[in-house]
Amino acid sequence: MNRQWLVAMLVLGSVALAQIRVTLEAPPPPTLVVSADVRITLVPGVVVVERVPEPQGILVVYQSSRVAEVYAYHHRDLVARGWTRVKYQAGDGRYKSEYRRGRAKAKLEVRDRRGRIEVRVKEG
Repeated sequence: MNRQWLVAMLVLGSVALAQIRVTLEAPPPPTLVVSADVRITLVPGVVVVERVPEPQGILVVYQSSRVAEVYAYHHRDLVARGWTRVKYQAGDGRYKSEYRRGRAKAKLEVRDRRGRIEVRVKEG
């Protein structure tokens, strides 16, 4: 009888544990304010080595070799914020785009620097 009781408790305990749901939510990636009109969100899951403010812009350096993915992320981020791409150039590990939103202008430049990716976003 004691043995059956122990087995029943183990089975019930296992069923109770199997029904516990754990939900983990990662915080949203930080958003950098370049100017009153221009904001960018950092690429989630990619290490940021450096953030340097520049006149009318910002330089963000990532530790990665996935230049196309980093460019695509920042392009989608700008488009989601209401920007329209009006110029685009790509070639040999380098992407350049210009965007407009009303009268405001923004430039995005992404370069591969052998394991580091430089992203420059400028206003105007």
